[in-house]
Formats: sequence, C-alpha cells, structure tokens
Amino acid sequence: MDSMTPSQDLICRPYRQLARNARLANARLDRACKALRPGEWEAARTSFFPSLRETMVHLLNADRYYIDTLRGDLTGPPTPPGSRATAAEFATERAEVDDWLVDYCETLTVQALSRHISIPWPERTLTETVADTLLHVFLHGQHHRGQIHAMLSGTSVPPPQIDEFVLTDNGEARVEDLRALGWSEARLAQ
Repeated sequence: MDSMTPSQDLICRPYRQLARNARLANARLDRACKALRPGEWEAARTSFFPSLRETMVHLLNADRYYIDTLRGDLTGPPTPPGSRATAAEFATERAEVDDWLVDYCETLTVQALSRHISIPWPERTLTETVADTLLHVFLHGQHHRGQIHAMLSGTSVPPPQIDEFVLTDNGEARVEDLRALGWSEARLAQ
C-alpha cells in the first residue's frame, strides 16, 4: 500500500473500506446471535433462507467460494463445509474468513484489481475481474446482512447498527468494535 500513487490508492481504498465494513458488521451480527436465547438462531423465520442460521451459513459459504476463486484454489463446484452447530462456532469461522478478505483487500493493487479470474458456475465458467468479483462479494454480503438484521427484529436481541463503519468522522460509534478487533481509527482510515 505504501508504494501506491495517490490515484492508485483512491482506486483501491473502496475495496479496503468495504472489506473492513463487512468484518465489523459481521462481528456485530455474530455478537447479537451469540446472545440469542437457545433455539432462536435456528428458529424458522420469514426470509429467503428460513432461519438466521441458514442465512448466515449461506453468506459464509458464498464468501468462502469467492475467496477460493480469488486465490485460484477452486477447481470445480465447492462442497459445503460442515454444519455450524452454534452461533459461537459459526462466529469463529466467520471471523477467519473476514480477516482473510480484509488482509487481501489491504494488499490490493490496481493491477490486481484488473486481473481476470475464473468462477465455476453451474452451467459454465464465468470470467470476471477481481474488481467486479469483490464488488459482487460485498454487495451480496450487504444484501444478506440486511436480511439477518431484519430477522433479528423478531428475537430477544435487538438488531445492531451495521451501516456506519466507513464514515471517517463517526469514530465514536465504533470504539468498542475496533478495540475488540485490535484495530485503530488510523487503520480504518487507510
């Protein structure tokens, strides 16, 4: 990141911010789900996926799939990871995936963003740029985090605020979140 010109940094910065936003928002949702009463995480809800658990597992599986394509590890259709029995077990895996994505985006270059990758799809293989793939990953995540947020409204735990992390002048809203991750405002502003 240090060797980038200011214009290169402006091109790569949104991806870093989106990855950090996803990490922070997912951490808040995971904390909320770990605080649910027994059975609430798995309980039937109204949404595209029929529970908090199934929605969150879908999002995690999708993120793992795209990360594999970004790394070049995916050679065919993925096999889903094992079941995540509790919200706490899920949160541990979610954090590992999010941390990888943050690290990846913090080392992006303009050249890396324009690289083409192959994404195995049911009927064919897609060819996309890293930039477009990352945008898809972040938009897909936002879509499902919104569903999770809405489903939490019908539980014993109020849904947390999940949409202010990229505003530079709103640091008071994320003090505890950054402390929990060992991050600083300076890192978030890069």
